[in-house]
Amino acid sequence: MQSLAEKLILRTNFGSKILTGIKKAASWVAPTLHKVMGTLSGPVSMLHPGAGQIMGTIGNIAGGIDRHLNKR
Repeated sequence: MQSLAEKLILRTNFGSKILTGIKKAASWVAPTLHKVMGTLSGPVSMLHPGAGQIMGTIGNIAGGIDRHLNKR
């Protein structure tokens, strides 16, 4: 039978692995999302200015996440 400390260490390691996987996935997705949203926001804003602004904002947020995760 495991002690309480051993159980907490196992949970911490499991949580750390999950967070590492999420960070890796975000570092792959963020640059692509930044490029796609930045490219499409211009043409979309001609059709609907509000939607174009939202897409531009999402692109900017993705760019910030990309810079933070990949230290560019």
